[in-house]
Amino acid sequence: MDAEHVGLREIKKQMTRDAIATAALKLTEQKGLNEVTVDEIAREAFVSPRTVSNYFASKEEAVLAAGDLGIEEVLEEFNSRPSEDPPLKALCELLSDYAREHPEHLRGASKMARLEHLNPTLRPFRIAREIEMVEVLSARVAARTGTNVTTDLYPSMVASAAMSALITSLAIWSCKELPDESLPSLIQDAFNMITAGYPLDRESPDPARTPV
Repeated sequence: MDAEHVGLREIKKQMTRDAIATAALKLTEQKGLNEVTVDEIAREAFVSPRTVSNYFASKEEAVLAAGDLGIEEVLEEFNSRPSEDPPLKALCELLSDYAREHPEHLRGASKMARLEHLNPTLRPFRIAREIEMVEVLSARVAARTGTNVTTDLYPSMVASAAMSALITSLAIWSCKELPDESLPSLIQDAFNMITAGYPLDRESPDPARTPV
């Protein structure tokens, strides 16, 4: 099979996956996850129940896929950054740029916190996904810095801090219903707080401000 056919097949698979995830999210928002069946998701996505099961092991996985952070491209670009740049500095810049360029995608991801409150069975699946992202990022940091992801604290601490900065910024952005342009500044403020040692600044910048 030539490269073009392989590419088209992968695109079709991704479109099917996205359709199933979107259907699962829509139905969950309408009636609650406990009331949603795989058969209903399949009908909404115009696929068979077997296809749903082939893509997702559970309803929860399908719903969370619709709110995936989608930062894989950030992780790929992180690998190409100059190795002399401190990892947290590089991640701050990359995640801020991603938030600036893809606010609509992150707005969808930020909805997951509210949805999880109404559908608690989503929580362990969300936590597992976040742990997976931290593990992937830890390996990237270790490779970049020449540290050992198994025996050194550094790569996992950096990865955990970066993901915490992103997820906390998203939660505040969504909770306060701030404008799209405020998210990059929130992320930058979160990283600044981390690198400064978490000082308590009672006159911290207004997260609703528009970046310069």
